Amino acid sequence: MSMTTVMRHLSLAAPSDTTASHGSLIQYVERNDRPLSDVLLDLEPMQEATDLRDLYAGLARAIVMAVRADACLISVLDEDGETLRDVSASVVPPAHLNHIADEYQLSDYPLTRAVIDTRQSSIVSVGDSTADRAEAGYLKDLGYSHVILACLTLEGRGIGIVEAYRVDERPFRTEDPRQIEVLTRFAMNSYANIKLASRLESHYTETIETLVSALEARNPDTNAHAKRIPALALGLASAMHLPIQFRRTLRLGAILHDVGKIGVPDSILLKPAALTDAEWQIMRQHPAIGEQMLRPIDFLSSILPIVRHHHERWDGGGYPDGLVEKSIPLGARIVTVCDTFDAMISDRPYRAGLPVAAAVEELSKCSGTQFDPRCAEALVDLVTLVGEDSLEEKLVRFAIP
Repeated sequence: MSMTTVMRHLSLAAPSDTTASHGSLIQYVERNDRPLSDVLLDLEPMQEATDLRDLYAGLARAIVMAVRADACLISVLDEDGETLRDVSASVVPPAHLNHIADEYQLSDYPLTRAVIDTRQSSIVSVGDSTADRAEAGYLKDLGYSHVILACLTLEGRGIGIVEAYRVDERPFRTEDPRQIEVLTRFAMNSYANIKLASRLESHYTETIETLVSALEARNPDTNAHAKRIPALALGLASAMHLPIQFRRTLRLGAILHDVGKIGVPDSILLKPAALTDAEWQIMRQHPAIGEQMLRPIDFLSSILPIVRHHHERWDGGGYPDGLVEKSIPLGARIVTVCDTFDAMISDRPYRAGLPVAAAVEELSKCSGTQFDPRCAEALVDLVTLVGEDSLEEKLVRFAIP
């Protein structure tokens, strides 16, 4: 998004008790001694978001920059109104937050409940003897000294909590909660548009998935496998803190990576036994066939490297081009490791799937030969910690300051 677009958004925002005004943002710039251009750059990730997790991650990043925090975590209420679930964060190393989304009961944290109910911010310090014991204990466990608790508010009701942390003894300023409130209101102005954009993108990808399923209907076993690859790939990309646009491209590339198999005869594709050398030569043409099929479609141009190179190997022994290490596009490296892992644990007519533990061991063994070590090790860690299903929902979405 251009600076002009962001400025236009600011100038159209009318001051009210639910809207971050241009004047409020200017005041916060002056108090923080930061150029307006820097602040506008901080706002851009929120403007570019197409789903709520990215919106919240952009908000967390902007808060870290605005109040010079070491970390910011955003959690939202479940439908029951009693359970908080971590969704997005931003951290300045060496500070850290858990990558695995956690859940909390509001009944265990009275101050958090009070912040949400009253929509009034609060500051907690570990060394303050009068601080809420539950919050101070949690803060100490995380290794931070101070936290600002602020309400995530939508249409006058609290829907979550924003926590900005500092490691050292330097306290937050009295005006910092106001800066967080201004940024939070600014972000929530985009809430309805983000929900709409998220639904539209979901319908768009679901349409493509349906078309791919129709193409692969002749092989129900691999059809089910193909549907799981995008979820694995996006979970891995989220764990690796890869940016928004990359994840959009990766999603489409993961959905369409095997589309070239439409050019492979059924006698080879459905063969319930090992392929001959001649049959393998035909099978190995499917990445190039897929690329050729999709090349005329302009809006899919960014996924062509994934489609063509998802069978390359880190050591150069793959196909169709024998690329080596980082000359293989990162999206293709991610799809490769996810595709192989899911293929190993999936049942086939001619063999049973491996146990997850055995597949994880195989990933580790082939790290640095077949797979990019970074991708393989990240997937091993991810599956070991949270399993292989619904990965994105189990992870905190991070934005890097």
